[in-house]
Amino acid sequence: MKSGRLQIWVPELIAREGGIQSYSIEMVEAAAEILGPGRVTVLSKLDDPRALRERFGGKVKTYATGNVPKFLRTPVFALMLVAVALLEGPQLILSTHANFSPVAAWLQGLRGIPALVSAHGIEVWNLPEGRIRDALRRVKKILPVSEHTRQRMEKEIGLSAQRFEVVPDTYDSDRFRPAQAPAALRQRLGLEGKKVLYTLARLDPGERYKGIDEFLSVLPELVREVPSLVYLIGGKGGDRNRLEEKARSLGVTQCVIFAGFVPEAEKADYYRLADLFVMPGWGEGFGIVYLESAACGVPVLGSTLDASQEVIRTAAIGEAVNPKNAGELTAAILRMVTALPPDPMALYNSVKKKFGREVFRQKVRALLESFGIRR
Repeated sequence: MKSGRLQIWVPELIAREGGIQSYSIEMVEAAAEILGPGRVTVLSKLDDPRALRERFGGKVKTYATGNVPKFLRTPVFALMLVAVALLEGPQLILSTHANFSPVAAWLQGLRGIPALVSAHGIEVWNLPEGRIRDALRRVKKILPVSEHTRQRMEKEIGLSAQRFEVVPDTYDSDRFRPAQAPAALRQRLGLEGKKVLYTLARLDPGERYKGIDEFLSVLPELVREVPSLVYLIGGKGGDRNRLEEKARSLGVTQCVIFAGFVPEAEKADYYRLADLFVMPGWGEGFGIVYLESAACGVPVLGSTLDASQEVIRTAAIGEAVNPKNAGELTAAILRMVTALPPDPMALYNSVKKKFGREVFRQKVRALLESFGIRR
């Protein structure tokens, strides 16, 4: 027997790419599959309304304010959230970003609609006192993507463990799987005969926690030990010029390749070029890129200072080190790039078993059913 409607509030689904966007898409797709047609409504702040309708082809009802002038978009979107909630009377509201939690908490108080809010990482860490922090204290449940974020929020905001339900990220196990990287791509990037270390990240001044600076700093020593080593950096952003200058100052320009924006269609092949995926930072709330890399058969190096160590150890897909310790970072990389490579299919199976879409859907199904929403 069908029971209840679900509203999912998202920053965007297709307007740009990123971890929160990937999580939001997976949540929408999972809910639509679990509940069936006509049961899920999606409200997006940044997407174009027409593009969003075309993307989901009638599987879910959609509203969006991406076509609203930027200076009006936030208040218009807030009004839309309230209006559609009052119009539809959903049984549950799930916001995939904490920024919308004040509206969700207000509606919960006004109409008794339980509100759930996803928590990814830096957007909910070290929150100052204010509307968002207060709203997170009042919503029915918070959905962190990792135990790392749950523990931080429990301590920083002062909430009990019962207020949280960890729903980890997932990935596309059909797209990301072991295969040979195209020879043409390897040739285009000049990687023939090279030992390739790869990072995929936004090169944004606000995201220096990815650990690229720390990795560049130990690269001279790595190259002395492994002369064939090349560091491939995928991604674009305003910090690229500074990173290129740092590579020049360290004398490693000849072994650092800035690939720029990596098209979604080539994303898996870029992972397959690598011998090791490296992103040892200190600000990851999860890190879907670790899953995608391992699913392509490439081991990963993450950090003991953020949630990446939780992901890596849960799926047994690599190692985690302290990126602030240059000696520890160098030793781990040398150990991993000179060791016998792991079996690609073993990595694929391990990450799929722990973080595959079926696991994600099981968690979403159980979550919805706990609020009385079922097919």
